[in-house]
Amino acid sequence: MRPSRDTWLVLGLLLALSLVTALLSIRRSSQGELPGYYSQSSQPNGALALRLWLEAQKFTVLADQLETPSFAPPRQARLLFVLEPSVFSDDELEKLDEWVKSGNTLIAAGNDSGSLALARHYKFQPTLHAEALTGISQAAPLLILPPLTVGPILQTDTSFNTNRADFVTYLAAAGSSLMVSFTVGNGQVILLSAARPFSNEGLKDAGSPELILNILAISHTHGPVWFDEWHHGIRGTQTQNIGPENWLQHTPTGHALLFVIMVIFLGLLLQGHIFGRPVPISREIRRRAPVEYITAIANLSRRANHRANVLAQYRASLKRGLGRRYRLDPTTPDELYVAQLGKYKPQMDQPALLLLLTRLSSPSPSETELLKLAAEVADWLKDIPSIS
Repeated sequence: MRPSRDTWLVLGLLLALSLVTALLSIRRSSQGELPGYYSQSSQPNGALALRLWLEAQKFTVLADQLETPSFAPPRQARLLFVLEPSVFSDDELEKLDEWVKSGNTLIAAGNDSGSLALARHYKFQPTLHAEALTGISQAAPLLILPPLTVGPILQTDTSFNTNRADFVTYLAAAGSSLMVSFTVGNGQVILLSAARPFSNEGLKDAGSPELILNILAISHTHGPVWFDEWHHGIRGTQTQNIGPENWLQHTPTGHALLFVIMVIFLGLLLQGHIFGRPVPISREIRRRAPVEYITAIANLSRRANHRANVLAQYRASLKRGLGRRYRLDPTTPDELYVAQLGKYKPQMDQPALLLLLTRLSSPSPSETELLKLAAEVADWLKDIPSIS
């Protein structure tokens, strides 16, 4: 027995959902999702080796603050690594400056857009060269803890120029600075135009370990260290919930909602398709009976409260029927009409007829009274050949 079309449709939907789930799982588990210079990444461009080495050197590395609603360096941190960050907002730069001014050290390295914007914030104008700079040398014999016997391989095409005079140049090339330090309030900032020496792969380059040791010596601090992962996009659930796009992409509830929306969309898309063979609807063709039309008109008249009009019609019919033989005008006032009719029919009960005509002039009769008056009119006209 071949599967029906509905069965194939259900199997196709289940297969599509399974494929989407598998792709999302592979994407989430893939190391490709980890940003560069993330301190928990073991990729070549990660910074896990630097973090572990700092911990081995008895540095306290603070945990990532994933549940904070906005960027803010921890108050207990004394040394902050900002490696290839995204662009800082004005409010974030203000918080960063306040943290440095309180006596802490900022180490910022990189030549991407976020790093260059951070350099401009501190009045250092980046200059991009056509190719990677060579001939990197020490501007002064300041890097001696330990001594740099081999020049560090920064592999950068960016240098710094500035009109500031309150800074120290440590590494230079082509007449421009590549690594500088300067004070901000009671703290200091160490600025490099390349972040490669801090990466897992860059630490293997000759001169890179010595360079980092000298940077730590320049910082004059052995206090707690914090890596800025906020500007690598590593943020907690609370921050992801701030924006609906992040909430949908990074939370299980958001993924479930996307699945439901997709199923509903497919259901609406397939709503116009026929599921199975069409079943003809049985129809019984019959004509309506005349009484149905009469009943419908009567119901409409009842809803419109036409009882007074119906009484007026019965009243006019009664006077026409009784006076037709004697050529009496039905519009004659009731008392004169009954008196004239009494001359031709002395045996007629004139008071009863006059009372009936008065009752037929009621402005708001009840339905029961209407039926009763109609029956009385029929009794008066039963001996009349026809009513018109």
